[in-house]
Amino acid sequence: MKKSAFFLFLLFFIKIQLEAQDQHFSQFYSSPTATNPGNTGVFNGDIRVYTLYRMQWFTVSTPYKTFIISADAPIFKNKMKNNDFFSAGINVSNDNQGSVMLKTNSYNALMSFTKYIGGHQKHNITLGYEIGYVTKTAALGSIKWDSQWDGTAYNAALPSGESMGGAVGYLDMSTGLVWTFTTDHLFRSALGFSFQHFTAPSVTLVGGSDKLYPKIGVQWNSNFKLSETSNTTIEPSIMAAQQGTTMLLDAGANVKYVLEEHSHYTNNQSDQAIHFGLFYRLRDAMFVTIRYDYQGFSGSLAYDINISGLTPASHSVGGFELMLSYRGIFGQHKESKRRSTRFMN
Repeated sequence: MKKSAFFLFLLFFIKIQLEAQDQHFSQFYSSPTATNPGNTGVFNGDIRVYTLYRMQWFTVSTPYKTFIISADAPIFKNKMKNNDFFSAGINVSNDNQGSVMLKTNSYNALMSFTKYIGGHQKHNITLGYEIGYVTKTAALGSIKWDSQWDGTAYNAALPSGESMGGAVGYLDMSTGLVWTFTTDHLFRSALGFSFQHFTAPSVTLVGGSDKLYPKIGVQWNSNFKLSETSNTTIEPSIMAAQQGTTMLLDAGANVKYVLEEHSHYTNNQSDQAIHFGLFYRLRDAMFVTIRYDYQGFSGSLAYDINISGLTPASHSVGGFELMLSYRGIFGQHKESKRRSTRFMN
């Protein structure tokens, strides 16, 4: 049966996902703490909150849906010397994979320490750590099997002879290092190294000894303003990760154009900018992005164009992604914080 063959393929694909690959977002540069715990607290401001929602493969099967919400903030910043500080944060995510109702819920606590190295280029090194609890469940009762074919039609009353699912919960830990620096007001950069799932927890749902492979990643984001008076900034980003036999490589750039800049001297209270981007995911997809910033709020959309071997089934439709974020600046020194170029954003 064609339907059974398709579901068997889907189950095999999901098993590979379980053993080897994490959920991921096209806008990886907009999910900093999910990409690398070393990004915790590494921003110009007092609090950062963001959420992303992704839906993909809706032209192939039941859509895959991924959601994350994250918040992080520096702590003890005013009580420490030499511009060093600690940070803390949380990540909560939910992932629903297709018709087999494979659900993953993750609850994570984040912490980091940022050391100001100084120098003309204002170097900072941040070491981050993440610990969390993850639950996975699968319900296979909605799948139709060959054994339930009675010769003329599908009969749900017939036994499938297959497991109807399972559940597992496990402790997960990750770490990461991020080096940020700026040469002047025109150029800022952040280079990160991450080591996620380094305890290789068991993710077995229905028996066996499947492990979640550790993931080693490298990320680089930068901002290059064309000139002191220019409203245009080029924002290239690259992420590479190896998890088991699976490699993920995303690369591309956004172009930011400032529509209206905040100015304390002209009483202009709004920051407004628009970003357009084009990215490529190796052997999988190309995706375009658009983002709008207003004061501390940002919203963006990404659309994936599938170019992998699934193209005949997906009709080149990979997925849609929505991002919303807020960066808050409080206290008596709002202007100096707003003008800070210590970090990327």
